[in-house]
Amino acid sequence: MPAALVTGTFNPPHMGHVKLIKAAIEKRDHVVVVVLAQPHDRLTAHDRARALMQDCVAEGVAESAMTIVHGYESTPYKPDNPDVAKSNARVIEAHLRHTPPVDLLVTSEINGEQFAQLLGLHSYSFDPERTQVPVSSTQIREGLANNWHLLGPGSRELLSIRAVFIGAESTGTTTTTLAVQAELMKRGGNFTSTNWIREYGRDLTMRKAEQAEAMGLPEYEVPWTTNDFVEIAIVQQQLEDVAARTGGPVVCCDTDVFATIIWERRYLRGKASLPMPVDSQNRIYFVTQPDGVPFVQDKIRNSEGLRESMTREFEDDLISTGRSWMALDGSVETRVAIALDAIDAAMAQAFDFHTH
Repeated sequence: MPAALVTGTFNPPHMGHVKLIKAAIEKRDHVVVVVLAQPHDRLTAHDRARALMQDCVAEGVAESAMTIVHGYESTPYKPDNPDVAKSNARVIEAHLRHTPPVDLLVTSEINGEQFAQLLGLHSYSFDPERTQVPVSSTQIREGLANNWHLLGPGSRELLSIRAVFIGAESTGTTTTTLAVQAELMKRGGNFTSTNWIREYGRDLTMRKAEQAEAMGLPEYEVPWTTNDFVEIAIVQQQLEDVAARTGGPVVCCDTDVFATIIWERRYLRGKASLPMPVDSQNRIYFVTQPDGVPFVQDKIRNSEGLRESMTREFEDDLISTGRSWMALDGSVETRVAIALDAIDAAMAQAFDFHTH
């Protein structure tokens, strides 16, 4: 049996798209999804296709029931312009040369039958009144934070702002991260699900300290290995990804893989074994400063004298890798205010879907 066809910009993917794809699979055993973006869109066609696949799988759709292809077109579909619509149809037909055959267009657009005729396909209209998921991609783009609950886990992971707090030991990093999370949650709505990610490296450090105590050794004599930092990086990224898929528009990260690499250099006194991660436009760093923060020794920290040099090392690496960052000093209240202002600016920029 030929497959059903679903096509669109999916900018961004949302749960209405997932329901549309599930409806198409009910009509046919297989669905071909063509994701088309424009060259200057902020979200690439590839990223949309990947997020859409993740969203569908999370809702119980088998990967084997979907063929998702993606590409670009210069002009979006304009139903009131026959020449442009014909050109759009030609672009889709070109993509369909590389997919299983289709015979049915499933759409929620009011002009779906008209476009199906251009493609030489039958048509099926699904929920054109948008009663099952009462929102469109346009509405989501105009108010992403307010409509965050209508995004699937793949789209949340793609779009969420990662507020990453890093710093030398005993500079208030965790205190500030938790305080920012608390303030975001007070905003209500979808911000009540703002997630905080703990520092997995600290968990491992505590285990090593327990091992040292059992052997009658000082904590600092327990050796650190490359494998330790590989483990930290992998687990830290997993924690971040889960938090992004399940939380609100902002994820509060108490360190990340970038910081793990710098700590590896510090502890192993050499070149890091892990490659520096590619930066994301949705990621903003905050470096907590030691000024005015008393050093608290909790048995697993190094000496107070390392705070200044470690802070400079973080800042130098942020600069050399071109990452966006802010320095946080002063009281907790001052740090939180600075961070929230930067996060709001990052959301305003990152949630603008029109251009890069």
